[in-house]
Amino acid sequence: MDQMITEKTFYKQLAGSAAGAITATCIVGGIVGFCAVFCGTQLGWDSILTIILLVVLGLCGALLLWFIIKTIRMKHHRVFSIYGNARELAAKINRGMLDPVYFARGFNANAPFTTLITEEFIVSGLELVSYMELNDLTTVHTGEFRPRHTIYVGNPVMTVGSVAANRIGDRYLESKGINDQTKFDILIFEDRNGKQHQYGVQHQDMENVLGMLQQIAPHIQFKP
Repeated sequence: MDQMITEKTFYKQLAGSAAGAITATCIVGGIVGFCAVFCGTQLGWDSILTIILLVVLGLCGALLLWFIIKTIRMKHHRVFSIYGNARELAAKINRGMLDPVYFARGFNANAPFTTLITEEFIVSGLELVSYMELNDLTTVHTGEFRPRHTIYVGNPVMTVGSVAANRIGDRYLESKGINDQTKFDILIFEDRNGKQHQYGVQHQDMENVLGMLQQIAPHIQFKP
């Protein structure tokens, strides 16, 4: 078996994701705060632009607080309340790796695998809390990963901010083993509540994976 999944693996991933989100929010908040102070001193604190920036800064603060609360409460993640605690899910995933329907190895050392599909569930090794039982999924369609960058021009502060935001996004994707050279497609499932769940599948495997899904989970409808 490849790398064993443990309870700590779940919490380590959740903590890492939270740390990345908190860092990104702090950076964006810092940029927005700088812009707000600059506009406030140059245009006045009652100008529309300054007020908008201050509101955005407040939203960044609220988002930061939300991420911190999520980090504190990560043992109460939604997936644990539905499918069992981290220890139970780790055991299920380890058993699934012994007899997978589809198994794609990880693109980096930090991920035990990319995607695991068994006759009962699907899970991304890049984000173990993506665990979903096939019985709870209703439709599936495919997509292609294409990283996009948006650069603001005209305002030097906004330009620097957009470049920084893009770089943060690139580093996050690289930490997940995703880059421009990674050739994979995405399975996009929808569950009974209408929520979407995405899993990476190597491009050359997609046709076979869809065929296997049709056999083991015929209730899942394919959407072109």
